[in-house]
Amino acid sequence: MDNQDSNNQASKPKVIAQIDVNIQWPKLQSRDWIEESVNDHLNCVLCGTEMTFKHHTNFADHSVVEDANCGFCKIRNRQTAHVLQ
Repeated sequence: MDNQDSNNQASKPKVIAQIDVNIQWPKLQSRDWIEESVNDHLNCVLCGTEMTFKHHTNFADHSVVEDANCGFCKIRNRQTAHVLQ
């Protein structure tokens, strides 16, 4: 009977250590994601300066090519082609 009692005690889980975790996330100022997306589109990703947009319309191909340039960095940030419907 002693052997049976020792087997029952060995099969029971034992608490070895207890760790209490208290995570506190910092409170960050939230921005509206639409406002942030528009801000990223209109301003230079490198320096934050407002970009200059030029549009070249080709009515034969039914397309518009948009160039976005930064006046401060003096580089073309992107060129996007759009199809007219």
